[in-house]
Amino acid sequence: MSTEVEDLLREGMQRFTEGIRAPAGLAQAARRQRRRRRIFRGTMAGLAAVATAAAVAVAMTAAGMVAQPGGSLAQARAAAYLVSRVKHALASENQVFVGHTTSSYDQSSVTWAYGSHNRFEEFTGTQCGHVTASGDCTHQGGSQRYLAAGTALVHGKFTGAYVTYFDHKYSLSGLYTAPGSACGKGALMMGGPPVPSKHWSAFISATLECGAAKVTGHVRINGVETTRITGKPLTVRLSRGYGKSVHERYARALWTLYVNPSTYLPVRLVGVTETFGGSGGATRFESVTNVSWLPPTPENVAKALVIIPPGYHQVSSAADQ
Repeated sequence: MSTEVEDLLREGMQRFTEGIRAPAGLAQAARRQRRRRRIFRGTMAGLAAVATAAAVAVAMTAAGMVAQPGGSLAQARAAAYLVSRVKHALASENQVFVGHTTSSYDQSSVTWAYGSHNRFEEFTGTQCGHVTASGDCTHQGGSQRYLAAGTALVHGKFTGAYVTYFDHKYSLSGLYTAPGSACGKGALMMGGPPVPSKHWSAFISATLECGAAKVTGHVRINGVETTRITGKPLTVRLSRGYGKSVHERYARALWTLYVNPSTYLPVRLVGVTETFGGSGGATRFESVTNVSWLPPTPENVAKALVIIPPGYHQVSSAADQ
């Protein structure tokens, strides 16, 4: 694997360990192996291997035209049409993103985002139930908050924050800037719950224009027609050291995005993470995020920030949590 890909994977993992939510399967691998394997011990024995996958699947559908299978010209025209409509429709996007995610292995999370601020909150799941102060599942009670990561306002300044509810700890880090597109190696960042873009118009346009995704048809979601664009699968060979740690040789990223044909704002995102070629056996981790858009009221905007509960103890980094 090239140094460029290694740097990207390392950046993804480092962002989470420094307190910013892991945006992709590879980053999730490091997280689960280092800090969260105890949550899935027993009922989720194979999760660490599953989450190492770096695959993302993005699909979007163009309103008013359907790309025909094998019709490259039709697909190109549909993509060009969508790009022009996206730039026009989202020129002044100013709403609060709310994504409710359900994932493999009984995981759920919620993402709030507004502008450059975002909050990701993950829950233990019903199989795990309540957790102890050390983060172990009790398999009793219902799902509860496990961690939160994103943007926090601390001493009047915005900073990255990572909060673990089970041990009452938090750590601070620098702010993270979301990728501007899913072009090239950027697709590796799309294998898990969404990393909300500050400007979806630019993200969608850049991704289509570079050929990393194409218009693939119409899909109705909950009775509403959406535009689907499918991203190119990206497969990378893991470095020897990293591959050995996760018992895999390759990771594949796939992603699918469905957008409103009028506003071109995301309606649903599907992220898939796969790993294969190692002793761990082929694995697949999938997350589906249903998105809603809320008006930017003070109450809604405030939910895009991580709140550090009173009495929580600050540690030097997320590695200590």
